[in-house]
Amino acid sequence: MSGFNERIRAYGAWRTELSASIGRYGQWLADVGLSDPQLQARLGRVLDRLRDDRMSIAFVAEFSRGKSELINALFFSDYGQRVLPSSAGRTTMCPTEIAWDPSLPPGIRLLPIETRLRDATVADLRHADDEWRCVPLDPRNVESLKLAFECVRETKRVPVEDAILMGLFDETDEDSPLAPDADDMIEVSCWRHALVNIPHPLLETGLVVIDTPGLNAIGAEPELTLNLIPSAHAVLFVLAADAGVTRTDIEVWRDRISPAHRSGRFVVLNKIDGLWDELKLPPEIDREIDEQVTSVSRILQLPPQRIFPVSAQKGLVAKVTRDPMLLARSRLPELERALSREMVPQQQSIVRETVRREFDEAHAVTYGVLSARKRNVVEQVFELNGLRGKNRSAVEQMARRIRVERTEFDRSLKKLQALRVVFGRHQQAIRESVGIDQLKRHVRGARNSMRASKLSVGLRDGMASLLVDVRGDFARLAAHVDEVQTLMTAMYGSFNREHGLTLGQVLPFTTRPFVAELDRIEALQDRHFGALSLVTTEKWALTRRFFESVAVRIRDVYEKAGRELEGWLRAVIAPIESQVREHQAQLRRRLDSVQRVMDASEQLESRIAELEEGRAQVDQQLDALGELAREVALVLERREASTEDPVAVV
Repeated sequence: MSGFNERIRAYGAWRTELSASIGRYGQWLADVGLSDPQLQARLGRVLDRLRDDRMSIAFVAEFSRGKSELINALFFSDYGQRVLPSSAGRTTMCPTEIAWDPSLPPGIRLLPIETRLRDATVADLRHADDEWRCVPLDPRNVESLKLAFECVRETKRVPVEDAILMGLFDETDEDSPLAPDADDMIEVSCWRHALVNIPHPLLETGLVVIDTPGLNAIGAEPELTLNLIPSAHAVLFVLAADAGVTRTDIEVWRDRISPAHRSGRFVVLNKIDGLWDELKLPPEIDREIDEQVTSVSRILQLPPQRIFPVSAQKGLVAKVTRDPMLLARSRLPELERALSREMVPQQQSIVRETVRREFDEAHAVTYGVLSARKRNVVEQVFELNGLRGKNRSAVEQMARRIRVERTEFDRSLKKLQALRVVFGRHQQAIRESVGIDQLKRHVRGARNSMRASKLSVGLRDGMASLLVDVRGDFARLAAHVDEVQTLMTAMYGSFNREHGLTLGQVLPFTTRPFVAELDRIEALQDRHFGALSLVTTEKWALTRRFFESVAVRIRDVYEKAGRELEGWLRAVIAPIESQVREHQAQLRRRLDSVQRVMDASEQLESRIAELEEGRAQVDQQLDALGELAREVALVLERREASTEDPVAVV
């Protein structure tokens, strides 16, 4: 098993252990009565985040560069033979995602190419089961797997007019790899997208493998450029050592990867076995490979450390036949080590920070409640100790003082109620600012503007207007967030001063990450359609689909912002509400204690003893809570990914 595979599995085990420790924390809160629906919901979201965590690798190249063979060698050699089709010519005709979802049966879901005649994107259709053709497979039978994967190679002949409307053929492009036959038909893929669901040890840890077709299909399906490739945690751009960097390779790199991808980019110079020559000495062969790497580095303007010469075919053979010498000569382990050193630690860091933030916020609320409970018990013991040897009038005076304090606190609760009303209005305004209904109105307006114009300027203006409207939403959102932060800061301070609560700083929130994502979307849009001139039927069809893909990606930004905002709004109101509830309960208990002493003075000692026992119990709970939180923190800090020999990042 390769170092990369080991690291992926170790990362999956780390996630499982982290989920278990957070689960124990939540169960303990429920067992001792310290939980509430809101707190359990927050911990549930953390566990959902860990369960649904995905780490994706996209393989991008022109045709016949050996992507599918590389996927076989990296991930599926344990089957003892090729799983993905790998032969001369085009093997992957449509974008293919390979993953495992235990809620679905093993199989391949195929989206017909005819869906490209509609405005619906793949994201829109992903959960529309009736749109997909399902091909079952037996994951225990390799032949069943191989036959199922053959589906992605299927093609069909369609009229030229349909191919143009689908955005698959541009009759004005003299360099198009497609051409009408004698019957004026074009051969295209049968499928627009494929989703492969198979149980596999690596896929079960959340790994997603994305196999893309060549340049023509990449350009014709904007969701690849806008969503799948940019959101991948690593992109492997595959070249052929015997062909070098061709013009179409440069186009793929420049237009589909280099500007779009924000994280790990790796260039794989495949098929180095074509340079193996029995008439040359090994140093001569190595020198020739090094010269190829230097040339690729110069052309793609990428450090040589990011370029990995390999032989996927020999690497697969070596793994299947357990030939360590051939495996070393294939240089596949060097690529695997680079992936494991960079990709896994990067994803682990993202998950760690997300979980830490959510968990720490939930823990702070619980710790605040327990700390307030302990402080109040100590104050009660101090009060009752002061009653020893005092007459009834002193006890009554203390009772009056507590009643006054309770009355003042009840008046503050009216202030809290007013806060809830104002907070609710801000909450509604925030939800509306980045609500999906708001986005739908923007998309509808921009779409209508584009449909009304067949001119390139009108198309560009229509697409640009969508981003202008969206940026306006996030500007208003930022203003609402600032108002909420100011409001809650004032309220925290008021309750701290007037009632001795220990509310800390208001949790901050920023819209900067969402605005940065909009900047990236706009840059992609400008790159692909900023210079749009002649609007042919094919260009219009592609522009329309690109616009719909942009809308899908912006919707993702809105949905992510909405989720994070909901969590933030709950987080800023939770401390004050939980500590207010606890303070109310303590005032009732204090008054009850004094009342009982007034009714029967002999109960004073027994009541002090009860409170001392209660303080000891709270101390035990604080210790247990701290121990459970430390357990979570220790797992969080454990780093399953080595940081030795880091790969240069560009």
